[in-house]
Amino acid sequence: MATRKHYESLPDLRAAAKLGTFAERLHFLRKIHHGMNQNELALELGVSQSTIANYEMGNRKVSPSAQIVSRLAVFFGVNSDWLINGTLPILPEKSFVPPEVAARDALFKSLTQKETAALIALTGKQRKELTAHIKSYLKNA
Repeated sequence: MATRKHYESLPDLRAAAKLGTFAERLHFLRKIHHGMNQNELALELGVSQSTIANYEMGNRKVSPSAQIVSRLAVFFGVNSDWLINGTLPILPEKSFVPPEVAARDALFKSLTQKETAALIALTGKQRKELTAHIKSYLKNA
């Protein structure tokens, strides 16, 4: 588990501990800590740029789903409880990652942003076709 002393060695995260809202924490992580624009984050999550903008403006009519919060926490490497309500610790505890999950994550991290965006944009029919091709390839491997 990360300690308070650990946060002090990370100036950005020490400042982040004082942020009061989900909107402020998301903006901080995206822009200050990772230097991304809203469109880049939207592509990573498979949502629109306006959705990210609404999250960052604190628009109560557009709340992120639990799945989006989880994906944000994983993407930024922070604790989802901190992201949602500011509860420390900021950094998640180290946990066991099953090998199959690590392999899948490594595969997707090897894709370019353009490839990731194309994958996200696939229709249901295209996803089924791609899945069938992958299964066929793996069956013959």
